[in-house]
Amino acid sequence: MRRFLTLCLALLMALPALAHDPMLSGLRVIVGGGKTVVSVTTHISLLTEAEGKPLEPLTMDLAFRRRVRLRFSGTDFAPQKTNLLRDDPNDLVTWQATLDKEVAAPEVLARLYPNDPSSKLVVSVLREGSLVQETVLDAAHPALLLSHEPPESRWQVFLRFVREGVSHIFGGPDHVCFVLGLLLLGGGLKTLLKTVTAFTLAHSITLTVAALGIWNPSPRLVEPLIALSIVAIAVENLRRISPASRSRRGARGEVFAFGFGLIHGFGFAGALSEVGLPQQALGVALAAFNFGVECGQALIVIAVAPALAKLADDKPTLHATLLKMLSVGIGLAGLWWFVTRLL
Repeated sequence: MRRFLTLCLALLMALPALAHDPMLSGLRVIVGGGKTVVSVTTHISLLTEAEGKPLEPLTMDLAFRRRVRLRFSGTDFAPQKTNLLRDDPNDLVTWQATLDKEVAAPEVLARLYPNDPSSKLVVSVLREGSLVQETVLDAAHPALLLSHEPPESRWQVFLRFVREGVSHIFGGPDHVCFVLGLLLLGGGLKTLLKTVTAFTLAHSITLTVAALGIWNPSPRLVEPLIALSIVAIAVENLRRISPASRSRRGARGEVFAFGFGLIHGFGFAGALSEVGLPQQALGVALAAFNFGVECGQALIVIAVAPALAKLADDKPTLHATLLKMLSVGIGLAGLWWFVTRLL
């Protein structure tokens, strides 16, 4: 019963992250209770496309047997007992294989889709219910082989997670739209800095809370709320276009930035869980990821804020028109994301 509950928990933890990225698959090796369970989760559509034909349960099982390339203690993994769990509404399927013995750390010889350069495989190893190893295989790192290479230094961890933070900002159009919405609120440099600082402080708090396992709400709740925050900031921008409301922009902008920043922090935590945190340098990784996120946001501010300010000074009518158009566009995008994520 304990092994079954551990397996179910591991599967539930994997599903939200996989649903977030259509090119992401997961492989978990769960060791304990005299058994080893290999659990692989991927998108049904991705597997079907890779195989080039519709898949029935039997052909799907055979596809997994070919594609799951593991080695334990120098011996290739040859599963006997397998099971398929389908989640058609989320386009996900999980393939499970059980070994009647406990094994050492696995070697992963290839990703599920080695011919697809954009595919990723999150590899996690759990022993007696505790996570002991987690890594991501991609085109640059296609396999996980045992070696005696030294672990990453703290500086290497810092640089890697700074890059992850920057790439997450520019790889997530919802976060970009929200930052743009904050810029459209207007105000001088001092007001803008206060607004961005409030957003930074808020998402840093919830990112840390989630990453440390204190509280991490489901992405099924967080992702629609992030979309709603974009709609809210667009509506607020449209409401404030009249000159009579400009004097209140600064304080309300900070309130919006901090309140919704708390929600976005949980979204950042979801992305961070897909990458995997190195336990030996947890604090460094969190700080570096936050710093990378701020670098990405700063690039957006530097590129957009001066142009908006100059346009407001030189051509206020055009500035007001552009503000309306951008706010409507951001609001419609947020509404679309809300509906699709809710469904």
